[in-house]
Amino acid sequence: MSDLELETNPTLDLVNALQVGNFNSAEELFNDILGDKVQQSLDAEKVAVADQIFNGIDPVEMEMEDEEVDAILDNEVEEEEFTAEVE
Repeated sequence: MSDLELETNPTLDLVNALQVGNFNSAEELFNDILGDKVQQSLDAEKVAVADQIFNGIDPVEMEMEDEEVDAILDNEVEEEEFTAEVE
C-alpha cells in the first residue's frame, strides 16, 4: 500500500455491514463511532472548562432540540449516500 491511505467512512461502513447482515462487524463499528463521538464531546468540554478556569471565558450553553439533531443527522446521511452513489 502506498503512503497515501484511503479515507474510510465509518457510518457508511456501518450501513453496509447492516445491509449484508454482518451484525458482529456492525456492532463493532457502531461502538467505535459512538466511542469517537463521546471522546470528541469530552475533549470539547475539557477545552471549555480550561477556558473558563484559566482564561475567564464564560461557558456557552449549547442546547439543541431533538428536531435540530435529527435534521443534522439526516443531512449527514444524505451527503454520505450521495458520495457513495458518485463513487
